[in-house]
Amino acid sequence: MSSKQTVAIAGSGNIAQYLTEEFLADGTYHVAIISRTDREFFHKPGVTFHVVKEYSTATIVPILDGYDTTALISTLQGADPEWYTSVHEILLASCVESKKCKRFISSEYQGNLRHQPNLPRGNHRARQAFRAKLAAQKEIQATLVLQGWLADYWVQPADESKSYIRPFPNGWPIDLDQKTVRIPGTGDEPIGWTATRDMAKAVVKLISYDGDWPDHTYVFGELGTWNEAIPKLEKFLGRKLERTYRPKEDIDAALAQTEDFDRWYTATMDEWNVLGARPCLGMRLSSCARRFSRMCTLEILRRFWQAPRRRRSCRERCR
Repeated sequence: MSSKQTVAIAGSGNIAQYLTEEFLADGTYHVAIISRTDREFFHKPGVTFHVVKEYSTATIVPILDGYDTTALISTLQGADPEWYTSVHEILLASCVESKKCKRFISSEYQGNLRHQPNLPRGNHRARQAFRAKLAAQKEIQATLVLQGWLADYWVQPADESKSYIRPFPNGWPIDLDQKTVRIPGTGDEPIGWTATRDMAKAVVKLISYDGDWPDHTYVFGELGTWNEAIPKLEKFLGRKLERTYRPKEDIDAALAQTEDFDRWYTATMDEWNVLGARPCLGMRLSSCARRFSRMCTLEILRRFWQAPRRRRSCRERCR
């Protein structure tokens, strides 16, 4: 048996890819992936991939105990409240039943939940029941990792060539292929952007921390506004983007038209931009925080374009 500490990751999507790479880069971890879908990406030294027919305590607990796993991280996401709640209850119960896996990170990866817990609306609908259950339990140390917007979207054309993170055209307001940007609100609302790799690095640091976890772990790379950031993007690209502002009243009107799901969904993300798409600042910095140098928007762009999928540096904040 390896002397390395084992961390288990539920799910084999894009965030799991970055987490796996950063745990391996740290050099002190073995990663066990638990997924219903096999992916060649994870077939590499230091990783064991477990394909399960279903997520259940019967399938997950033996995997956790087989490696003396100490932490389980979920990257499983879905819009259906019943499914999201059920699968995360199973993951939490697996930690409770396991011998040593007493730390759990549920799948959140969004913005300021402390002050805007109801946004984005679709995520709140899917996750609110499990959030309440997680907050009420005392058997497992658990935290929600929250980073604001994933900065990968800044440089992600439709061909997905610059990041593992897939394009998000229904939510992200910039379309590099069409050279357009939809700016929610006035454009002066505070926003946070964090590269997925930076968020993954912060999770590695969090796992290594021996003290108690906060209920929310905030990570951020760049803080600013759309009005500040778009000119930097235009300067970097050497071309202008066609800008369209979407005032709060237009967003509210679209939110009221629930029969048009695509329009409604985009409006929920625009609302999040206006009200909650940044980390929770002004908090006491706990002893579990790790300080890293922050990246400005231009540095975010430069690192992604010059070295795809290899951006460094972040700052982690905890309550």
